[in-house]
Amino acid sequence: ATPDRSSGEHAMRVRVPRRHKYNAKPTMYRGWRFDSQAEAQQAAQLDLLKDAEVVAFWMRQIPIDLTNDDRTKIDFLVVETDGTMYGVEVKGVETDAWRKIRKLWIKYGPFPLRVVRGGIHVETLWQGEPPE
Repeated sequence: ATPDRSSGEHAMRVRVPRRHKYNAKPTMYRGWRFDSQAEAQQAAQLDLLKDAEVVAFWMRQIPIDLTNDDRTKIDFLVVETDGTMYGVEVKGVETDAWRKIRKLWIKYGPFPLRVVRGGIHVETLWQGEPPE
């Protein structure tokens, strides 16, 4: 707590930790902080796929420019051992911002984006052609 000097009194302000606005619980996995338990669980799943040699590697929080004015960060970029590349977005609450990104990804996304809810792959966004 810090003194509140604006009123001339010596009242104390107490800092209350903020909760995530969608009640996501930050979670640690392999020393990394993930924004939610669902993201950490997805990372663990990707590690299992890596151990099984289905996935060559994966990266997290990758910025992607969809247009000159629209940039997003996908939760994971995954490259499989056969060279197949796709993104993974772990969703809980669907927001207006996500609906906008979803539409833009379908139109401009550089590779498929798999949407995961509740640990289940629910849809793939992409209308592009595979790169040559």
